[in-house]
Amino acid sequence: MNDMKKIKFFVSPLLASGIVFFLGCENPKLKQPRESSTEQTEGKSDHSDQVDQEFTRELAREFAREFVQEFAKQMKQKGFVLDANESLKMSDNPSLKTGLLDTNGKPHPLLSHCSEDVLEFYQKNADCFSILSPEQIPEDLNWQDGSNEKEFSSPDAKRGGTFHAYMRDFPRTLRTIGPDANGGFRSYLLDNNVIGLTHAHPNSDGYYPGVANQWAVGKDGRTVYFRLDPNARFSDGNLVKASDYFFFFYFMRSKHIQAPWYNDYYGKDKFQQVTLYDEQTLSITFYKAKPDIVERVSIRPKPEHFYSELGGEYLTKYQWDPEPTTGAYVALPENVDKGKSVTLVRQDDWWANDKAFFRNRFNPDQIKVSVIRDNDKAFEIFLKGQIDAFGLAKTEFWYEKLKNEHPLVKNGYMTKVTFFNQAPPPSYALRINSQKAPLDNLDLRIGFHHAMNFDLVLERIFRRDFVRMNTVADGFGERSHPNLKAREFSVDKAVESFAKAGYSKRGKDGILINERGEKLSIEVMTGYKHFEDVLVVLKEEAKKAGLEIKLKVLEPTAAWKMANEKNHQVIFSAFGTFVELFPRFWEPFHSDNAYQENGDLKYQKNGDLKPGITTKTSTNNFTQTAVRDLDHLINQYREEEDLGKITAMAHRLSKMIHDHAVWVPAWKKPWLRVGHWSWLHFPDDWGPKESTDYEEFQVFWIDTLEKKKILDAMEKGEPVSAQPTVREYTKYKK
Repeated sequence: MNDMKKIKFFVSPLLASGIVFFLGCENPKLKQPRESSTEQTEGKSDHSDQVDQEFTRELAREFAREFVQEFAKQMKQKGFVLDANESLKMSDNPSLKTGLLDTNGKPHPLLSHCSEDVLEFYQKNADCFSILSPEQIPEDLNWQDGSNEKEFSSPDAKRGGTFHAYMRDFPRTLRTIGPDANGGFRSYLLDNNVIGLTHAHPNSDGYYPGVANQWAVGKDGRTVYFRLDPNARFSDGNLVKASDYFFFFYFMRSKHIQAPWYNDYYGKDKFQQVTLYDEQTLSITFYKAKPDIVERVSIRPKPEHFYSELGGEYLTKYQWDPEPTTGAYVALPENVDKGKSVTLVRQDDWWANDKAFFRNRFNPDQIKVSVIRDNDKAFEIFLKGQIDAFGLAKTEFWYEKLKNEHPLVKNGYMTKVTFFNQAPPPSYALRINSQKAPLDNLDLRIGFHHAMNFDLVLERIFRRDFVRMNTVADGFGERSHPNLKAREFSVDKAVESFAKAGYSKRGKDGILINERGEKLSIEVMTGYKHFEDVLVVLKEEAKKAGLEIKLKVLEPTAAWKMANEKNHQVIFSAFGTFVELFPRFWEPFHSDNAYQENGDLKYQKNGDLKPGITTKTSTNNFTQTAVRDLDHLINQYREEEDLGKITAMAHRLSKMIHDHAVWVPAWKKPWLRVGHWSWLHFPDDWGPKESTDYEEFQVFWIDTLEKKKILDAMEKGEPVSAQPTVREYTKYKK
């Protein structure tokens, strides 16, 4: 009997080897060679090889079964006992337990369409992906559908016309993820267009339905269940499926997209479980029961049918081939005029045309976004009617270039609007690269703060319409630090700090020098040509403190590229902020976004950085902040569930970043100011209170008859209004 056992244990691996040999085409590592990137870029493959490939796989499976059975039969004839079924049975396979595969090793029907690479990813991460029956959905869930919320569009809205907008630089890609994808044009493709599972209501603390018609938070406070709208589909006509949310995480965790921020943010340590129940029901489990859990897990679907899987050719293959969208507008390759413009086309049969909270929005038939690199030139084109709207936040435009007495405003052809909103301001600031000499010295950074005369900027450039921003987290209610103030302009304090950093003598030109005769000279780079006058004021005032500022004004994409590669000393820039319950600190200030080494591995025992560590590019940590104590508190902040403790930690983090002196706050404004041609109409209250841009919620529309009337009146020199059309909306003014 012992001999029989030995034979059995010897034969099992032999059988396994035979099965692997014959099922080799099922091994994800033994894939068909990929097409060249050139071929893939030119067009989608016709999938003509898939039938033959599947036939080959099935033939291999059948051959393997016959081999095992025949082998077992012959072994039995020689007196050996071998159970072929026992040998073929899969051992303790987590993919079986989570429902990804059946007992025969075949994918669940919800995943039967998946490529080998994608299915392998789910199997390797079976602790994150599971499929259960609909009967296993908890029965005591409190399902929500947003029906208690009010719509914020106007029933008077009309479809039609072309909305003309502009951008200062042509996008380097139509991808929305990966290198060069985070430019200003992305909002037209993604942020202001694609529909997520749910959306935070911009006038309340509630939510309204998106791709999901209903949602419910589980008893654990960190799992959210979603029921998809059965009508939801992508712009290519394919229905949105629950498995597209499985694929979302395959996509976001892939190294091929070359987007480390997304790799981390959507990693399994935060999004711990995704479960499918049927084609239209899923749940997502976050790592913590956060107060805003519904918003945190309301991701957008990724069209698996479009990508199938990802490979090394991702960046080039999809550079100018945007993915199908759930949003109203599509950017087709034939509507891209390289270097000049991109025209987005409204889908006539958009699935959300009549859906609550989306009807009467996204009204123009087309949005044409043209490249106009100079802001003053764009304003001139706006006055000619070739651009429909123009931001008037800068005082020179509001008070001088487009006065209330301007003929276009006085005669009613054009409207000036001030809309008071309630939203976190864009984070305009001078971001100091703390790892670039001489800015790696804290005293020098503090001196730099005191040498920046933003008070004069607010007076001279903005006529006191703007106010000084104080912290990295202004505009977040109780989560904003109540007492922290930006460092004031002070020549004495600046000179004192510079002396501590070794710059104590003035040269003949008044600029400070150190003992080696090196001038105190810092390069300030920006991609905002329209704010060059701001930087000129700061440059001239800094001389009083012995600091030389060298300005470097680049095209926007070139500036972002330089900052992403961390090759700057100081960049003047702003990140758009989201209306959220509490501010984010990890992305711009955690060392994991400054260096490739994870966590404390980059630090020595005393907290100093280890020599020779590797800079991490393409992250939002433009200040290269790497402080161990700050890292630890940010980690705790991200883990915390209690809102009171989150508030206290947000205050501490703001103070620590203030003390580190890498972020010189600029300004904020409590309103939006825009000029638009009077054929562009808005709802009675103009827009939701959390609007940060006039295009954000797409509630405007073009009155084509009014446009003809205005153009005819202009040609005849006749007014269309008895008084200047200047409007102020104060409904949400604090």
